[in-house]
Amino acid sequence: MGIASARRDDSGVLRSRLLPRLLGTERLEKLGTARVLDFGRANADSLGYFSNHPCRLQVLDAADTLRPLAERPQDEDSPPAAVAEFDTLFPELAGQRFDIVLLWDCINLLPVGDLPAFFRFLAEHLHDGCQGHGFILHKRTVEPRFRHFGICAEDTLRLIEEQPLTLHLHNRKVINEAMLPLAIEHAVLHGDGRQEFLLR
Repeated sequence: MGIASARRDDSGVLRSRLLPRLLGTERLEKLGTARVLDFGRANADSLGYFSNHPCRLQVLDAADTLRPLAERPQDEDSPPAAVAEFDTLFPELAGQRFDIVLLWDCINLLPVGDLPAFFRFLAEHLHDGCQGHGFILHKRTVEPRFRHFGICAEDTLRLIEEQPLTLHLHNRKVINEAMLPLAIEHAVLHGDGRQEFLLR
């Protein structure tokens, strides 16, 4: 795992070593018409980037969709979310599978007990060999904010906005166990306590 391998400048631009492994021109060409599932918010940067490649992009704006589930009252006896709840939240994904998934900060919206069902739901909508990208906040070193990014280039993100939301901290061990049969393939640690990762 690298440390601080992606840097953000004052303009909100974040450069990454991991994104080219996911969005490199050569890889996208091998996929043909890649189907991309974006859990973020629609924005001109990402729409412009993917319009320059033979891709089909589906954007979910998942932060708003997941909030009622993530912020529901919970105690020790509260049952975790089931796969069917995610099916209900995202009915537009029924019968679809994707080659690339962009999770952004969504994992931290969900309490740990809901993660296994979320990843089982996700796996049902991914082709074999699918790769994904996301961030995990695991240290309370910054004010918890949910970030919305746009993709400017295969190695460049732009921070579009931040929302103050309830975020749940998750360490790498918890994520590895919750996401089976998916797995983190590469990760880098940022100075703000977030890990950027690629999954497969």
